[in-house]
Amino acid sequence: MKTFEIDSIQPLLSDVIEFKRFMGRYYLSNITIKEDSIGQKCWVLTLSDGTGDFNVYCNSQELMSIELKSHSIVHVEAALLQTHGSAYFKCKNLLECNHSHKLGEDLSNLPRSQCPLPKYFDALIVLVSRVQNPYLRSFIRSVLLQKSVGVRYLQCPASLNYHHNYPGGLLRHSVEIAWDILGVGDLNSHEKDIAVVAALLHDIGKTLTLTSSMRRTEIGKLVDHSQLTLEVCSNELKKLESLAPNVANHLRHAWTCYSPKARYGFKPKTQVAKYLQKVDRMNAENDYGEGFIPQFSNVTEVLRETVGG
Repeated sequence: MKTFEIDSIQPLLSDVIEFKRFMGRYYLSNITIKEDSIGQKCWVLTLSDGTGDFNVYCNSQELMSIELKSHSIVHVEAALLQTHGSAYFKCKNLLECNHSHKLGEDLSNLPRSQCPLPKYFDALIVLVSRVQNPYLRSFIRSVLLQKSVGVRYLQCPASLNYHHNYPGGLLRHSVEIAWDILGVGDLNSHEKDIAVVAALLHDIGKTLTLTSSMRRTEIGKLVDHSQLTLEVCSNELKKLESLAPNVANHLRHAWTCYSPKARYGFKPKTQVAKYLQKVDRMNAENDYGEGFIPQFSNVTEVLRETVGG
């Protein structure tokens, strides 16, 4: 089995048909076994990214001896072939990326097909692209691309018995708050950047406490999600603090100041923290309806602009 450069810039799956050969690191959504045109068993590897799914076929006995699991990250090299008048991509090289703690280098690596509510996936991509502060863009990208976080963030409910209590509810709740807070006229552009990132990640501790099958995890039976948000973001917060300490502290404050019924904690002191609490409460108490978030048609273009950076 050949080795190949694992950090090369990869094409979006929506664009691979323009190439005769491509390679990159992708989310493996599924593996199925079928027979090829001459009766040999082959794998059908369903790769996923922010633009959708794409099937690659593998009949190499050497590659098929690799122990692969669905819902993992793989490096793939594939070439376009034509057989009996039909074209397909055949896998030429394959490697499972157990060593990596990241889904990839940019948000195009998030698997859109794994999101129960793809409309809100698209809105997430657009919202992050509108964050002007490069440190904050890098921060939220790195938090969401953690292998233990990204897909769960797309699939988790926001609660089990209260608001947005269905798979994908966490993403929808977070996106709706971020979209709503963008319309606050009292915040300047810098504050809106912080507010959008704070809103999108304010409940990310729930990726550790709830599952897409509507159950509590073991840690979720012992620890409240609000105590885990800083833990999920901790490594990236340290990096952000070294570059923009005031921004990092504004996020910490927004995520930890106490709610109106809490007994402990600091009162919200910043406009961002105050509006985040207000909009969060309104969203939890009211169904904004499907029309609140617009349908974005330019998501692929947005992702093309983010690939590799």
